[in-house]
Amino acid sequence: METKQVKWGHWFWGLFFVVCAAILVLSQLGLFTYHLRFWTLVLVLILVAAAIKSLASLSFAGFSFSLAFLAMLFAKPLGIQQLVPWTILGAAVLLSIGLTLLFKPLKKHHFSVVTINDNHYSLSDLRQMQKDAKKAPSYVPSSESADVTVNVKLGSATRYVQQGDFRHAVIHVNLGDAKVFFDKATIINEPALIEVLGQLGDISLYIPREWNVQPNLGNLAVDFNEKGETPTKTGPLVVLAGDFKMGDVTIHYI
Repeated sequence: METKQVKWGHWFWGLFFVVCAAILVLSQLGLFTYHLRFWTLVLVLILVAAAIKSLASLSFAGFSFSLAFLAMLFAKPLGIQQLVPWTILGAAVLLSIGLTLLFKPLKKHHFSVVTINDNHYSLSDLRQMQKDAKKAPSYVPSSESADVTVNVKLGSATRYVQQGDFRHAVIHVNLGDAKVFFDKATIINEPALIEVLGQLGDISLYIPREWNVQPNLGNLAVDFNEKGETPTKTGPLVVLAGDFKMGDVTIHYI
């Protein structure tokens, strides 16, 4: 069983940096009609990346002000010198408010809401459930029931989860990739929670096909894929949630 989606994040950022390199070289060769100084060009690229990142995470204020500062930088060729700076900044404020109101329902959906036995839970609710479970008299702390945390930044990591009482995993990836194997883990108290956080990377989760995984990523800028064996979903409930941007999350059922 395999669910395929176009990994636009890789293509987009790859082409973005290739175009940035071309602009840098051509501008220094004087092949543009409007010449950009080196540091101005660097600032332009930073603002463009900030605008894209803000739009992907539905941060309309960041998106609007990134566009506003770009407009200020190019005020002369655009013929809008008379609008700099206060009219441009005022327009950014109004644009931010307008987009927030227009896309408010979409932004609400951006946050994870999970339905379990006809009851609705937010991500914070699920975290609190895990904390409350640890305070129960029957809970016995041990290395086999500890939370799982994976942090990757500018690199790669492989982690094997073998807890006998797996409850909660947090996988945080920034500019890297992580492979996490859950095939030796056992879930006694459901639902278990797997959080994926960060941006610009790949997260591969190797999960028993019996687990009933409920994906609830809710982010427009993440590519989610399911591969491997056909899941039976006869086992314990596992909620996959979080806020992972500009990357790929893949479940490999084994």
